[in-house]
Amino acid sequence: MPQLSTLPTAAELDRQVHRLYAVARRARRIAYILAHPQATGDGVVYASTRIPRALSAARRLLALPGVTDHEETPYALSFLKEAEQRLNAPSTKLLRIAVAARQAAARADDADDDLRVVVFQEIEERCRFLIDAAAVEPVLGRRGWTDRERQASDALQEQAARWGLTEDADDVRPTPPTVPAYLSHQAAERAATRSRCAAGIRCTESTCLAYGTVKVTYLVDSWLCADCIKAANTRLNAEGHAPDPVRPVPGGTPESGHYTVTLYNAIGKGARSVKCSTPQRAQFIAETVRPFNNTGYTIHVTAPAPN
Repeated sequence: MPQLSTLPTAAELDRQVHRLYAVARRARRIAYILAHPQATGDGVVYASTRIPRALSAARRLLALPGVTDHEETPYALSFLKEAEQRLNAPSTKLLRIAVAARQAAARADDADDDLRVVVFQEIEERCRFLIDAAAVEPVLGRRGWTDRERQASDALQEQAARWGLTEDADDVRPTPPTVPAYLSHQAAERAATRSRCAAGIRCTESTCLAYGTVKVTYLVDSWLCADCIKAANTRLNAEGHAPDPVRPVPGGTPESGHYTVTLYNAIGKGARSVKCSTPQRAQFIAETVRPFNNTGYTIHVTAPAPN
């Protein structure tokens, strides 16, 4: 009997190469996530999971007869190589550290550990700065890291390991490693801010430094202390307004309330909202979170918390 050929038909071979190209193109597109300095933890996990799967699928397709020798295969392989290089790039290691640092800073914030918050936030910021510098964009004249930036990357990875932010690091030490004086100073300032905010929301009168104020009527988005309520009414009465229009809003600072801090760009576009469960936390967020170079804020009582 004549032997049947094991070689694929031209149509079957083209179909397999088309599948290879689709896998390679998808892998390269996912790898772009790892090139973004502000990639989230979910994005990093997604890319770190899907790219190896794509590489495994590509190897299975390359093992099929005729696929490796196809004239369009080198084009697909260039996409796969780019995705694999991005997955294993030093900048991707920094991206994982940045994600771990953000998560660790949130845990430290919940525990009122101001030193770790300051250190982890700085590590994240430095990581994302270097990730952005690693981009190669000939049009913009960017050629990737310089030798100095490579050294900074190595030092940053060593620092992250000491603080337990890398996969191969030990657990976070009870006693933190020694930090530079400027970080200790920032942590002390943050702790002092937390102490001030324990009294409650700060007076919105620019000349007043009182904390523990109440939400008032008539003046939009205002929180005033008792002295500033009197001063505001004196001013408004002199302007011909009804007697004492400014009064504390009943339940203006409820213990079981929900508070929303709106952080906005004071000289441009952009805003960010943070929900809080206490007035102390709302004021602390207002004074410590700075998403813009010139950040202003307003604090709203959104609703009482459900029983």
